[in-house]
Amino acid sequence: MKSRSKGSFITNAVLLLLGGALIYGNTVNRELGSGFSEFIATPLGSLALGGVMIASVIMDWLTRCFRKKEKFINFDSEDGSVGISTKAIKDFIERVGKEFAAVKHIDSQLIHTKGGVDIAISVKVVSGNKIPELTQVLQQRVRESVRESLGIEGIGNITVKVAEIVGEPTKHADTSAEH
Repeated sequence: MKSRSKGSFITNAVLLLLGGALIYGNTVNRELGSGFSEFIATPLGSLALGGVMIASVIMDWLTRCFRKKEKFINFDSEDGSVGISTKAIKDFIERVGKEFAAVKHIDSQLIHTKGGVDIAISVKVVSGNKIPELTQVLQQRVRESVRESLGIEGIGNITVKVAEIVGEPTKHADTSAEH
């Protein structure tokens, strides 16, 4: 089931309200209907009604154009095809990164390639850690976890960028994952 956008909801509500008012005014409350018809018959009334209807349709079109479509990475399994959203994969990678005591913050990005997917990771590292060792272990851990837990085999390059070195050096700097 697709979710409706906020703009589409508003558009439908406005058009439903206008249609309901026209039907109510011409069937239940004829006096209201006559007043509504007289208002619409004036240039200002028809301009207002036409403007509301056109604005409703344009709002609906714009929300459809700029709606963010969720992307999936698809792969074949023994029983058929499986799709995992890129958001779910990113969240998973970030949870893996948080297993490391030396990683203060992690952000990931997936880059679709012809052969699969590359992963770009940006981390904030706690001061006092050996960055080359940390990044190598992090790359290996992400690759293994994504393969084993998510079943995605087509993992290309895993790029780790240290965005910031934060905090005071820890007494026992540890680059390994906490388990």
